[in-house]
Amino acid sequence: MDILNQLPERRYREIDDLLAFVSIYDDDERTAAFSRLLRRHAHLIRGAVCVEAGCGLGIFSEMLARMGARTVYAVEHNPLLAELARQRLAELPNVQVVETDILDFAPPEPVDVLVHEFYGQLLFDEDLWVLDHLQFEPNLVLPDGGELRFGLAYVEEYADEVVTPDVVRKLEGALVSGLFEERKNELAHTAAVWRFGSGLQVSDVDLSGKPGDLLIFGLRVTHKGRTVCEAARCSNWSYVWTPRAGDRFRLRFLPAEAGRDVEFTWLT
Repeated sequence: MDILNQLPERRYREIDDLLAFVSIYDDDERTAAFSRLLRRHAHLIRGAVCVEAGCGLGIFSEMLARMGARTVYAVEHNPLLAELARQRLAELPNVQVVETDILDFAPPEPVDVLVHEFYGQLLFDEDLWVLDHLQFEPNLVLPDGGELRFGLAYVEEYADEVVTPDVVRKLEGALVSGLFEERKNELAHTAAVWRFGSGLQVSDVDLSGKPGDLLIFGLRVTHKGRTVCEAARCSNWSYVWTPRAGDRFRLRFLPAEAGRDVEFTWLT
């Protein structure tokens, strides 16, 4: 979904963010996977003080409340989404919608459980970094980890009449999502790891001895090392593709006005 007319910058950002959440909630498998994660921790949610960071429409805040949380702080900085969350959660007395950035949120009491979904296509390229800069320390974060996985294949295995090998070769240096239809179980290696409390770990990757001329990346969301959701199974996150142009590459995630910019470099 794209906005096609001119709007004031702030209005554009607010509506664009709203549409992004609509797209996220269209991923039924992603919603089901996060719901299963919450249910597995129902005994820790019941009677707890919970925060949903970036609550969007408030779906998981509602679930936390109905699971018996003592208090749920549904934190959302987008005013359009915050208003929709208020409407959804109005009849739940144990929920407070807080319209602010999660970085600015200072809860009035200790937080037992933090629920979030700040993962980007490349793990750390959206808002995941904010969880390393909170003004409070939750006892439990759901989910608490993630990996950027990668694998190698041959362009000829995916190319068709439109996206030919010649087209793919012209994409050298670009990380492109949605280029081909994903196949499962292709990503055998790890390029970056994030764990709550430990931050991001990323290092240069050596592909020497690994066959293939097409590099593929995909996100894996984890909790305590167990897969919650992943690209190719949850449509909210697609694979990211680039033609191989060497044996070593480097990924960096740089501060940006919104989220993190991605720097991708083939090393000589």
